[in-house]
Amino acid sequence: MIRTYRETDLEEMARIWYDASVIAHSFMPAHFWASYKSAMKEEYLPLAENYVFEQEGKVAGFISLVGEIVCALFVAPEAQGKGAGKALLEHAKALKGRLSLKVYRDNRKAVLFYEKSGFRAAGEDIDEHTGCVQILMEWDIFWG
Repeated sequence: MIRTYRETDLEEMARIWYDASVIAHSFMPAHFWASYKSAMKEEYLPLAENYVFEQEGKVAGFISLVGEIVCALFVAPEAQGKGAGKALLEHAKALKGRLSLKVYRDNRKAVLFYEKSGFRAAGEDIDEHTGCVQILMEWDIFWG
């Protein structure tokens, strides 16, 4: 089930973000992600439009949007590969009709996921916080 997040979900969302980030971004040291955990929970997530994927009464993943920008899409490691990420992304597509996001080029699994979901690469830049290359990806309902 996908629903709008509640403030009581923030702790679990931050845990999912951290756990999934450490695994998906093995090219970055874990302490980098740890240094952002409280800011994620207290600043970034509360400012976004958040939807959670709830499974058996527990948050299994979430997507965070600011306008048409996907700021975050994370699924708990134990729930990955079971459709939560796809469902959250499809929910956002239905809401917005057009989406963009940035994904680290070295996160090949995520890049392939977004390509399979109809996103197209539209450019690259360097993330000022990590120094890593990010791919700007876009999706539009009219692309089919």
